Amino acid sequence: MIRELYRQYKDRWLLELTFDRLLRWNRWWPQHRDTGGLLCWGSDKVPPDEAAHTWQGAAYESGLDNSPMFDGVPFNTKTNQLQLADVGLTSLYIADCNALAELAQVLNRPAQAAELRQRAGTYGQALQMLWSEEKGIFLNRRTDTGQFSDRLSPTLFYPLLAGVATPIQARRMVDEHLLNPAEFWGEWVLPAVARTDSAFTDQNYWRGRIWAPLNFLVYLGLRNYDLPDARKQLVDKSNQLLLKNWRASRHVPENFHVSGVGRLPSEALNRSDSFYHWGALMGFMSLLEQDKAVELKKTTD
Repeated sequence: MIRELYRQYKDRWLLELTFDRLLRWNRWWPQHRDTGGLLCWGSDKVPPDEAAHTWQGAAYESGLDNSPMFDGVPFNTKTNQLQLADVGLTSLYIADCNALAELAQVLNRPAQAAELRQRAGTYGQALQMLWSEEKGIFLNRRTDTGQFSDRLSPTLFYPLLAGVATPIQARRMVDEHLLNPAEFWGEWVLPAVARTDSAFTDQNYWRGRIWAPLNFLVYLGLRNYDLPDARKQLVDKSNQLLLKNWRASRHVPENFHVSGVGRLPSEALNRSDSFYHWGALMGFMSLLEQDKAVELKKTTD
């Protein structure tokens, strides 16, 4: 976000104010969440948090509090990590390295820029180890057994955001999984777990519901590749879902039931907040696409 603000407004003072703290945070992850060259979610002993240093604490760190991706994955109390090399986390970290490297160049800090690019390259090479040629997608892998996980989530598309996926890999991920109505596609998208997953029918928080941040990050990844049809379809479906709820109830939901409403009348109030800031990302993608079209027209004119 700091990079995007700088690109828009060119405020160097913002970079000078934040860069060192962002760099310290970037350096923290390899020291505390690396196992075998890939990153895992974890939780340190931080009293008085009752969830700290537990499986649940590590799930909370991911933000995907009850995702089925973590079902049955042991928490290693010695490493403070879930024993799962995580595609989404590793991809987000690579994207963070790339963004900070760009800011380091602006600040004329070549040593830090080189350091960040080196880390992005190292983790990018390691991330390719999580590619499944058989399945046509990057998969999380257990660090205790070495086995791939078969739980599918939109976070597995984040290598697009990191720019690590090859064009061929990106096309397979989109054609075989993203646009597959048996997994992530449908009238309303994207569910937080594939429709084929046994947890999908739970429709409980990250177990099958639709979340704007997931759609938004996948959209940003699609922008890095020549996949205009998939990008447009995701943008249109996301915007339609937001407008459907806004017109019906003036709600901007925290998340959406896959039937297309923020919360069913029978569901508890805490299943989905009716007015939540990140719900608006469903429409923001459409605004970004309009800006993109305007800029393209300017360049072609």
